[in-house]
Amino acid sequence: MMGLPRVFTGPENPATTMLRLPITSLLIRLSVLAALALVGVLAPAPVRAADPDYSGYSALLKKYTRVINAKGKPLETRFDYEQLFIDERIWQTKRAEGLETLHTQLLSLDPATLSPAERTAWAINAYNFLVIERITARLLVPGRKFMRYDSPKQINNEEGMFFAAKVARINGEDYSITGFQRRFVYGDTASQPMADGFTPREHSGDPRIMFALVHGSMCSGPILPWVYRADSLDAQLDRAARLALALPTWLRHDPATQQLTASNRLFEERADLGGNDLPGLMPLLGKYAPLAVRKTITARKLVRPDMFFEPDWKLNQYDHPRERLPGQVGADTTKAGPKR
Repeated sequence: MMGLPRVFTGPENPATTMLRLPITSLLIRLSVLAALALVGVLAPAPVRAADPDYSGYSALLKKYTRVINAKGKPLETRFDYEQLFIDERIWQTKRAEGLETLHTQLLSLDPATLSPAERTAWAINAYNFLVIERITARLLVPGRKFMRYDSPKQINNEEGMFFAAKVARINGEDYSITGFQRRFVYGDTASQPMADGFTPREHSGDPRIMFALVHGSMCSGPILPWVYRADSLDAQLDRAARLALALPTWLRHDPATQQLTASNRLFEERADLGGNDLPGLMPLLGKYAPLAVRKTITARKLVRPDMFFEPDWKLNQYDHPRERLPGQVGADTTKAGPKR
C-alpha cells in the first residue's frame, strides 16, 4: 500500500510524525488513542473524602455563643460552657454524648484529602471545638461540687495539662490540642503530635489565624457564632483579625497620650510575625487595627508598641445575670409579691 505523501519538510517534528505512517498504522494508532481517551473519561476520579460535616458544630456555636457588647461597641462574645454542661447532663452521666457525636462528625476524615483552604478551615473549626469539648467535659473542680475552673490552664489532671493531653486520634495517631494546632492548623508536618506547648512554635503561618483560634480564654480571639469555610476563608480571617484587634484584650490605645500597648499574645505568636523582633507586627496592625490605632502608628512612626501587657487567661465563660432582689434597681417587680 502506498504511503501518504510527506506534508512537512525540514527538521523532524513529533507533532507530524503520525502523518507519515501508512494508512493501516495510522488507523490503528487512532483507534488506540480513542480507546485511551474513552478509558480516561470512564475511569473513576481519585477517591476523595466527603466535605466535613459542620452542621452540628454550627448549631452548637449558634446556641451557646453570647454577644455581650453594648450597641455601637466592638463585637465581644463569650461561650456558655455552664449551660452546655447542664444540657449535656455531664453531672449525672459523667459523659457528653452530644459532644462525642460532634467529635465524630468533625474528626472522622483524612485531612490529606482536603484542599489547602479546606484543610485550614476544617482545622480551625476542629481546634476550637476540641477546646470547647475539653473545657465543658472537665468544667468542674473535682471534689468541690459546683465550683468550676476559672481558666483552661487550671484544667490539669492525670490525663495531662490542658493543652498537652490527648484530645483526638487521626489516622491512627493521637494528638494533643497543641499538637493538633501545629500539625493541621499551621501545617507543620515536623511537629510532635503530642506537643505540650512549652516550646514556642517555630513554623510560621498566616498571622490572622491567631485571632481565629479560641483557646477558651479572654486573651483569644472572640468566639464567633459561625463556622469557617474554605470558599470564604480569606474574608473570614480578615474579619477575625479586625474584630480581635478592636478589643482591649489585644490592643490598648490611649487617645490622649497616643500610647499604644499590646498583648504579649502577639509576641507568643512571633513565628508568624517575623521572629523575636516582630518586624511583621506593625504592618499587620496597619492593616487590621482600628483607625485611631493606625493613625497613631503613622503619626508616631512606631515600629513596636510602647509596651506589652500580660494576656488574660481567664475562662471566656458567659456570666449569667444574677436575679435582683425585690427593691433593687432593675428588679422584676412582678416577682415581689402583692402589695399590702
